[in-house]
Amino acid sequence: MKALIIDDEKHVRDAVRLLVDWTRFGVTSIHEAKDGEEGIELIKAHRPELIFTDMMMPNVDGAGVMEWAAQHAPASKLIVISGHDDFKLVRNAITYGSIDYILKPIEPAQLNAAISKATEELRLEEQEKNRSRTLAMELNRLKPMYVEQFFCSVLNEPGVHAVMSDAIRRELKLPSPVRNARVAVVSLELSSPVIRDKFAASGPDLMFFALTNICNEILAERGAGYAFRYWGKEQELVIVFWEEGEQAPDTLAAINAAIAATLKTRFVFGLSASAPFPASASLAYEEAKQALLRRNVLAPAADYVALDEAPAKPANTLLSFHEFEEQIRFAVQGGSRDHIERALHSWFAHIERSGFISFEQLTLWQSHFELSKTLWEYREAQAGGQEESEPHPSDEPRLRQTFRIPVTPEGRFDFEAWKSAVVEETKAVAGRIASRDKERGVIREIAKFLEQRASEDITLQDVANHFYLSREYISRKFKQEMKENISDYIAGIRMNRAKELLGNRGLKISQIAEQVGFQDEKYFSKVFKKWTGCTPNDYRKAHYGE
Repeated sequence: MKALIIDDEKHVRDAVRLLVDWTRFGVTSIHEAKDGEEGIELIKAHRPELIFTDMMMPNVDGAGVMEWAAQHAPASKLIVISGHDDFKLVRNAITYGSIDYILKPIEPAQLNAAISKATEELRLEEQEKNRSRTLAMELNRLKPMYVEQFFCSVLNEPGVHAVMSDAIRRELKLPSPVRNARVAVVSLELSSPVIRDKFAASGPDLMFFALTNICNEILAERGAGYAFRYWGKEQELVIVFWEEGEQAPDTLAAINAAIAATLKTRFVFGLSASAPFPASASLAYEEAKQALLRRNVLAPAADYVALDEAPAKPANTLLSFHEFEEQIRFAVQGGSRDHIERALHSWFAHIERSGFISFEQLTLWQSHFELSKTLWEYREAQAGGQEESEPHPSDEPRLRQTFRIPVTPEGRFDFEAWKSAVVEETKAVAGRIASRDKERGVIREIAKFLEQRASEDITLQDVANHFYLSREYISRKFKQEMKENISDYIAGIRMNRAKELLGNRGLKISQIAEQVGFQDEKYFSKVFKKWTGCTPNDYRKAHYGE
């Protein structure tokens, strides 16, 4: 904080310096002036927070200093120090907002009390300024969100907004109400790997921030419209063009050029015709969306497509996957990679002959393909008696997820990459099915191994060592395939063998117990009763007579 002492008497200036504990009040710099004229120059140069001034001085007096300060340095606090107890002078001091009118000789307590009051006022004013600045910053931060919320609600809730509010119009610097508008929309689901990689760490929020900034900078320069992230559709960016939107095609081209220069990729926008705004904004949005969905992704790149320019969707390609699904399924079940490629290439050739793929068809095929994969594996699991919910070690999370629609760095649909992805995913499904078939065969071999050695004291570790598999894997897969655990399976084999041996009356119960793997006759009888509901002797009598 800085202070300025204006007085034509040096001893008064010295007294003020000596009588105040400047450090206590946070004053680090003190300046002096011998008259009002010099004082004004120092105020201009240093902008002091505290100004002490005499009233009667040559050149410019105290009243002149206060009058000038009130106009040019209103934030400074004034304290009058005067040798004249004159009502006119006091009135002037009050008029210009002086904190106090101190008479000479100066009373230290009064001077320090005046400074304390002045610094407290400065502190409160600074606090209020900070609060106002914080509020202004918060309002500035919220304004775009408020505007964005308005546009999103226009699309989400048709009819809620009869007109654009004056507050929105002022924020967008529009001279007059908007009566009509065109809507453009772009889906980031078809964004290139370039932009996805660029914002992989920061996430979609920063990506949308960058894109809307690019769009709105160009739109503002041209007074053409406003771009925002459509929160109802997480992957969509929407532009509203004012009135008839004659500039829309050229503006979209400029936006794409700016995006390409900044982010090294391009987008295709769906564009609606002009419609009443905001009443029909949602209808215009749907029109732009349909144009985007129906565009031919195999066609040469363009900045935008309008609905009346989007080609009609050929029915023969819309349902083409269903026509080829059966032969693809047979190839998957057969497990031959060559057969899978041939079956899929028949479908691809059918698509290529049409020369047409819309984004709508592409997403429909994706969903049909994902459903078919699930059904193929489910049927095979059921045919093998496998529990549907049981995970498989060869299931890779990356492959089990729906793969993204591939896009070139230039923002175009990558048909070749899409075909390759479909082929590889189909082969992966066939591989998982074949792996399950192989595992079922291994489990059958383990079951056969147990049958041959049921009378031996065999453990799960013995089985694991013999087949070079982990105990956990064998235990889990055996129960999944055979519907019972290994110990119960062995016990069942032993009990069935014991039932057969009980028909031979020449064998004692102890001999039968030993032959089926029990060293203790009593324990054998206990287990036998648990399985059959009766003792070995009772079973022999009931089934083979006295």
